[in-house]
Amino acid sequence: MPARFCILWRVWRISLSYTPPVQDEELRAAEAHIAQLEEELLRLKDVKRDLQSLRAEHQRLRRSAAGRAAKILSAPFRLFRSRKEAKCAEPDEYARWFARRRVSAAELAKLREQSRSFEYRPLVSILTPTFNPDEKFLTEAVESVIAQAYENWELILIDDGSSKSDARALLERLPHRDGRIQIGFQDHGGISSALNAALSRASGDWIALLDHDDVLEPDALFRALELLQTDREADVIYSDEDKIVEGTFAAPLLKPDWSPEFFYTHDYLGHFIVMRRELARPGFRSDFDGAQDYDLLLRALGKTERIRHLPRVLYHWRRTAESTAHNIRRKPGALEAGRRAIEEHLVPQQENARVAIDWETHLYRVRYQIRPEKISIVIKGAKNSDDERIRSRTDFPNFEIVADLREANGRYVLFLDSDLEPMNGTWLIAMMEQLSNPKVGVVGARIISSDDKVESAGLVLFPNGSVHSAFAGCARDFRGANRQLQAVRNYSAVSGSCLLTRRELLQPIVLRAATESVAATSSGGIAWDNSDCEAIAFCLELHEQGWRTVSIPYAELRRTVKSQKSNVACPDLLKRWPKMFQRDPYYNPNLASDRADFSLGKE
Repeated sequence: MPARFCILWRVWRISLSYTPPVQDEELRAAEAHIAQLEEELLRLKDVKRDLQSLRAEHQRLRRSAAGRAAKILSAPFRLFRSRKEAKCAEPDEYARWFARRRVSAAELAKLREQSRSFEYRPLVSILTPTFNPDEKFLTEAVESVIAQAYENWELILIDDGSSKSDARALLERLPHRDGRIQIGFQDHGGISSALNAALSRASGDWIALLDHDDVLEPDALFRALELLQTDREADVIYSDEDKIVEGTFAAPLLKPDWSPEFFYTHDYLGHFIVMRRELARPGFRSDFDGAQDYDLLLRALGKTERIRHLPRVLYHWRRTAESTAHNIRRKPGALEAGRRAIEEHLVPQQENARVAIDWETHLYRVRYQIRPEKISIVIKGAKNSDDERIRSRTDFPNFEIVADLREANGRYVLFLDSDLEPMNGTWLIAMMEQLSNPKVGVVGARIISSDDKVESAGLVLFPNGSVHSAFAGCARDFRGANRQLQAVRNYSAVSGSCLLTRRELLQPIVLRAATESVAATSSGGIAWDNSDCEAIAFCLELHEQGWRTVSIPYAELRRTVKSQKSNVACPDLLKRWPKMFQRDPYYNPNLASDRADFSLGKE
């Protein structure tokens, strides 16, 4: 089968790129994924056969005398039912939620007037490649630009050699609709080629990207320029988004603020992107078609990290059978192009890392090379049985288990609750891979409760000083909003139940905390009680110094006794870091404020 051959070929390529134990782990994961796909294929074949049988039986019954009579007699009831269903149909939860948050016509008129008084009013060049556009979809996209409250824009549409006979006529009508619209035509060269043609025509200091079948909210450009009135240093601006599914807004992506490790798992910035035109030079690369935006943004990261987030749904990505919004599996070339883009991005930074594809989620996984330097695993009251228990479940060779931090000799320190059991042998390797990133200061694991539910995948801060465990109570295999439970992800803090850090970072902070709280032991050692508030304080202090905290799904540990509480109150930390608690940068403010399950917030 061609599909299986393609998968096996990618597995073979991955196997050449990794050394044990990574090689074995990647092969096992890929083989398991192939087996799962084959089981699914067999199941679908059975379903297809059953459907064909039912369809044949249905046709036979309709052609029978009894079937024709039933159709005639039921016609009035079918009409009544269809009218009743149409009358009772209501928008789903997200559609209602979004409708309450969109700007009204009256508000839009006020924003338009406000934008005319902006001190900074740069021209924004909107780049839109087209290829065999659907007239209805393209018209909606163009009209969404014309409706923008911020009016200093130009829309540049470049047709990439459409084969539809009416495509040219459709595009040539658009400049008559609005003088700010430009069109161009070229022979078919791919999406990057069309984008570069649009970029070469751009006159604005800023560019924005819009697909020819997507839709902007009317305040999209306004929100970006509103931010620039007070934050002129911003270089890249992105927003939340959703999808258009059968004419309805659905599947919202309510994103965190700039999260580098999360971005390396997939292009979560997506659309809507506004960026300085100079950052887009020398342009898009055809070798990365399908992931050309991702490649461009990764290269921009080599020049800036001044990336800003607008926590509003400002872009609607249309889900069609041809788009990656429908299913990334339909465009495996785009997945591979993104993988190569990340690897190339890491090379200039002299980060010895390779990028794999997680076949379960189709997320990327950056695997930094690690050196087996000693890790001190601190387990309160550790016993000999703890050493035997952890070693039997851990592939990483160089670690010691100690009962107190003062006994630690390792370059790295892992605080671990005594009732946590590793669920896979590579858990410590996976944590060390992330700590090998020179910008990461803390790594946390995913903790699973004794009843196979998520106990904690990271910690979320709330304005009232409470801290909640992310996705607590969710099923272990739950994907989470935008696959966030299954992705390597930045958090403001992680649980002290399983926290890995560098000893060099730990010592000055814990020493100072010990002095301030008189928590030093009588023998001069330092107390660390593994409490979440203490762990949060440690993570937030490192955050102030520019270090990042990461939680990973590839290191799982199970709680062998009753799970701990999913939230904790830390009022003293609220006083010290009020801004972090007021708006946790790694948790969208539109999400629920009474739990950390990443569900929609209420009014």
